[in-house]
Amino acid sequence: MRPLLPTSLFARVLLTLVLTFGSFALVTFATVVYYALIPVVQRSTADLAALMELSARTLVQLPEDIRADYRARLLEDYQLWLRNDDDPPEDLRHFFVPYVLRLNEALSKRTAEEVQMQSNRIDGKRWFWVHLETPQGPVWAGFPRDRISTKPLQGVVIISLMALVLLVVTASVLARRVTSPLTRLSHAAEEVAKGRSPEPLPESGPRELASLARQFNEASQQVRELLADRTVLLAGISHDLRTPLTRLRLALEMLPKQTDAELKARMERDLEEMNAQISQAVELGSTLGAGQRHLLDLVRLVSEVVGNRPRIVWQARDTCHQAVNAISLRRILGNLIENALRYSQAPVEVRLDCSHRAAVIFVLDRGPGIPEEERDAVFRPFYRLERSRNRRTGGSGLGLAVARQLAVANDMEIHLSSRVGGGTVASVRLPPTSDAIEADVAGGTEDNPPADPSPTARPTTTPSTGTPRTPARAPVREN
Repeated sequence: MRPLLPTSLFARVLLTLVLTFGSFALVTFATVVYYALIPVVQRSTADLAALMELSARTLVQLPEDIRADYRARLLEDYQLWLRNDDDPPEDLRHFFVPYVLRLNEALSKRTAEEVQMQSNRIDGKRWFWVHLETPQGPVWAGFPRDRISTKPLQGVVIISLMALVLLVVTASVLARRVTSPLTRLSHAAEEVAKGRSPEPLPESGPRELASLARQFNEASQQVRELLADRTVLLAGISHDLRTPLTRLRLALEMLPKQTDAELKARMERDLEEMNAQISQAVELGSTLGAGQRHLLDLVRLVSEVVGNRPRIVWQARDTCHQAVNAISLRRILGNLIENALRYSQAPVEVRLDCSHRAAVIFVLDRGPGIPEEERDAVFRPFYRLERSRNRRTGGSGLGLAVARQLAVANDMEIHLSSRVGGGTVASVRLPPTSDAIEADVAGGTEDNPPADPSPTARPTTTPSTGTPRTPARAPVREN
């Protein structure tokens, strides 16, 4: 279920300000209408109602020879037209105007009878008429629409639009001033998380935000120093350990020929294993930051990484150009392939999906798989699903950690998922070529790798393994 509130801080602050100022504007508008406009309208309608009733009563009491002059003076001076019942207005109908409703109430109150104003058009001008009863007979009293000189609906629309524009603009400026420093802080924190060294944040603005920026700059500097110290420490340990390892290897070479060959071979394997572990530890501690990206053919790069290794099925495409850091991608793919070969006795498949804006490389194996709750943990250094630490049943636990650190630093994404039929799918999503800085890719294709080779396609054979493979075709969901 999606949250009802917006997720970004700017949107939430903007919504809060708009609701607050909007509520204040509505209360202000209602107060002005109730305490200012309505009393004015009531007074105006009461005066007009009195004028209409008094004029109608006066008209019927005047002699016939001066009634025409009286009507003309009323029409000219007060825009009030009086007509006898024998000459009623034509084509009358109801027409809604808030002012007329108040006038109906005022007339009904003065005449002690229920009256209802009606409307028609005379020479293109709208008139409002009411039938008034007088002691000498009925009279029709009317006035034109422009006598009211009020347009409440238009006024409400203009005021509402102006209030809305002012609210949104003012709230946007205030929200941006509050959230802009926090947005810069968030981006800088993302850069630090990717192993980069962002520029120090400006320590200006409100006291709280300036203090936060200063503390972040200090923490960022400490992180850089810790990473540098870690690299120096691991490099020193590597140097100090490799010296006695070299002496031990030399001593093994100088052992007498009658020495047990099996024992000597085991000792050599142990030395090689120790040397490999030291190399991986140094690799993890070395600078695994972002590298320069260049436009290159991924098909050629993957083919070079696969090389002549046995038990690998690789479906080559024609071309697939993408801007990536070649060194980092080689190391990531190499680690993923080695990990898949170590845990799977069946052939390991490597596939490339270049049909999307961001290319995706898949490494698929038929090993025991990784439980869903362990898929994040396996990227931690020295973490292994097999807890015995036996080198025969697993590596040192650094391969995936190195791959994840390189991927994060170079705006790539590594995901692990279960493969249909058993095994693991490791996917590497590359940053889009059109945006070499920010990785803004579409959602989840790691669980939809390219389809298995079609049995109807003409098979070809890799030079190194003799494994049948088929020409590349459009990817579909794996079943």
